[in-house]
Amino acid sequence: MSQQLMNEKWRLSYWQQRYGRLPVMLISVACLAILLWASYRLGMWYGGVLQDKVAQQGQQLSQLYQRIERLEYQRHVNEVELDIEKAANSSLQQELTIAQDENFGLRRELAFYQKIMAPELEADGVVIDSFVLTPNIAERHFHFKLAVIQLERRRKLIEGRISIHLVGRSNGAVKSYDLLDLARISDADRKFAMRYFSLYEGDFFLPEDFVPERFDVKVSLPESAQRQLERRFYWRSVLQSVEPREGVTTHSNT
Repeated sequence: MSQQLMNEKWRLSYWQQRYGRLPVMLISVACLAILLWASYRLGMWYGGVLQDKVAQQGQQLSQLYQRIERLEYQRHVNEVELDIEKAANSSLQQELTIAQDENFGLRRELAFYQKIMAPELEADGVVIDSFVLTPNIAERHFHFKLAVIQLERRRKLIEGRISIHLVGRSNGAVKSYDLLDLARISDADRKFAMRYFSLYEGDFFLPEDFVPERFDVKVSLPESAQRQLERRFYWRSVLQSVEPREGVTTHSNT
């Protein structure tokens, strides 16, 4: 180590002896100035990079704030629209309730007059409400739908059994078919337990050489004082002129 230090001193002494002290100092100052200038330029360049990055991030932040403002505005618009929809829905619900009450009143009046004019049409508030017949695509293929409803406000569970007979003529003679047999509705599905309504529907083919005239509907109510309801629907009256459709046999109680 001491030998290296001696070598360095010898070299410095050599340059000082050859060029003098002033040129050495000038070179040192020049190197220092170059180093300082390079550091300054590097610092300026890096500062510019940081400024550009800060400006870019500031722009991104501004865009995010604008997006948040748009989303907040859209949220407020959606809330207002939702409040309007809720108000409209509430109004529709009230109108529907009024309409249901009016419909209920009309049905009660109808049931009252039916009970006077035709007692067999109602039992314990249960009535045979409607029968609809529509043609399917295939020839002589039809879809029927029967609704039995309960009109009482305080509805209790009603159990019963349904039967439908298709009456007409074949070769000039009166002929009757069990419609539920034609529609392949099982014996178990002919029973119902309902609190509001019971809906029967299915598809059937008319037998060959048979001209239909009417449907005789019977509803048996074992626990009612009036054990049976009967109603007759004529073919021409219940046949609907609608787009033909293909259906499947279904049955629901509610």
